[in-house]
Amino acid sequence: MPIRRLPAVCTALLAALLAVALAGCAPISPSEGGGGASTAPVAREDLDPEATIRYADAVGPSRFDPHRSTNGQDIRYLAPVYDRLVHLSSAGDPVPGLATAWEWQDDGLALRMTLRQNVRFHDGTPFDAAAVKANIEREKTVEGSSVAADLASVTTVETPDPTTVVLRLAKRNSMLLGLLSHRAGAMVSPAAFDNPDLDLAPVGTGMYKVTSYRPNDVIVYERNPDYWNPDVVGAKSIELRILPDEVTRMNALRTGEVDVALLSGRLAAEASGLPGMTVHRDTTLTYLVLYLNRARSEFGDPRVRQALNYAVNRQAIAQGIYFGAAQPTVQPFPPDYYAHNPAYPGDYYPHDPAKARQLLAEAGLPNGFEFEMLVTALSTYTQAGEAIQQMLAEVGIKANIRNVEAAQTADVYYRQQQGDALVSQWGGRPDPSMTIDLQFTSTGFSNPGRVTTPRLEELQRTALDTLDPQKRQEIIHEEVGELVDQAFQVPIVLDESVIATSSKIAGFELLVTGQVDFQKLAVKKQP
Repeated sequence: MPIRRLPAVCTALLAALLAVALAGCAPISPSEGGGGASTAPVAREDLDPEATIRYADAVGPSRFDPHRSTNGQDIRYLAPVYDRLVHLSSAGDPVPGLATAWEWQDDGLALRMTLRQNVRFHDGTPFDAAAVKANIEREKTVEGSSVAADLASVTTVETPDPTTVVLRLAKRNSMLLGLLSHRAGAMVSPAAFDNPDLDLAPVGTGMYKVTSYRPNDVIVYERNPDYWNPDVVGAKSIELRILPDEVTRMNALRTGEVDVALLSGRLAAEASGLPGMTVHRDTTLTYLVLYLNRARSEFGDPRVRQALNYAVNRQAIAQGIYFGAAQPTVQPFPPDYYAHNPAYPGDYYPHDPAKARQLLAEAGLPNGFEFEMLVTALSTYTQAGEAIQQMLAEVGIKANIRNVEAAQTADVYYRQQQGDALVSQWGGRPDPSMTIDLQFTSTGFSNPGRVTTPRLEELQRTALDTLDPQKRQEIIHEEVGELVDQAFQVPIVLDESVIATSSKIAGFELLVTGQVDFQKLAVKKQP
């Protein structure tokens, strides 16, 4: 993928970031309209089912096989093609998808699901209980599976009849519905399991089919005429253009080449000034983070990890790089989300270089140390990585940057375990226990060093064993406390999603996980 590198962050820019940070950060209200655009609901008869939505994003999927996809944010490309057993409401609550109902049985050791009838995969294969069983067995065993650990607690899948499956568990798993709303719940046609082109030509039951895919260029989705939900209008097709450079995306929006574009805070005001444009700003479950492989470099010592947290100026990055479309954070979850622990506000680790140097000295590193820091090669992350590099240098830590192609970041850092650390974005997960399990437990795919603490492991086991929502929330708050106090990583900012839509677009809605709800996205009929 061609990536345009920005110039290195120089001392003058870093000084400017610090100066801006002192001015404070005003909150940004969601869905700020520009140019008189309206986000009012549009009647069904005023939508054009024959239209094409032209969408510009920064990066494409790592692959279209949901069970082997290595990037959690791939779900935004997978969702139009692959329905999941469980879908999500805009607030992140589980709602019927390919399963119309479910209930816990046998004291939480079984999940019984009733399946939607008269559904077929894009290749004509019937969707039924046998297909679900085949999918889950594939996920647990296929070479390169990225979701096998998600379903480790599922011991057997029973199919008492074609519309019923029972997932038998070795132990209770309170995040299972969340897992089944994400990649682990994505249903692939069993007839396509061995298709060598599955990564380029996915076969699901979703409202769209992929008819053309040129990696790092364009994905063309065409409406599935046999989709099970006749109430969905949608568009005839979606052309998703992959444009890594946000200025290029902005220009495509300005000239009318695209109708929807992922932007950043830096370009939000400019986009708002375009006639008929609406800029949607939403805080989701994504956040910018300096991941640490706690089995590498000096990161096994919590004092070193705490020093990193004190060395980073989060407010400067929120203002100087995100232009206010972000807020400092020291934990994975945003305020107003039930997993957020209010005892750990965004300034829990204030910018304090002297404290950072003190902790390094206590750890036996008075002269600092050196490590390799991978950075996802997109402009915002590149700028953030270079700013973090200079902030760490102020306390004697030398971070050697190596840029990694965006679509390959997860594979390089998590699967191949290259690099000591990584600057990138964590993609939102539909359940907080998924975020904790993946990143911080000894078996987590996104914890390449497998280093954790006994307390975190015990809390996670208790959280997964607890089906009562209030008790589970209290345990998750304790887990967040352990993550922050032990400084498992260096969360930087909760970065808002900034997406601009033209006056043609109706029904734009972003799920809390950060993915567009394509069930509602449509185009207004033009005069």
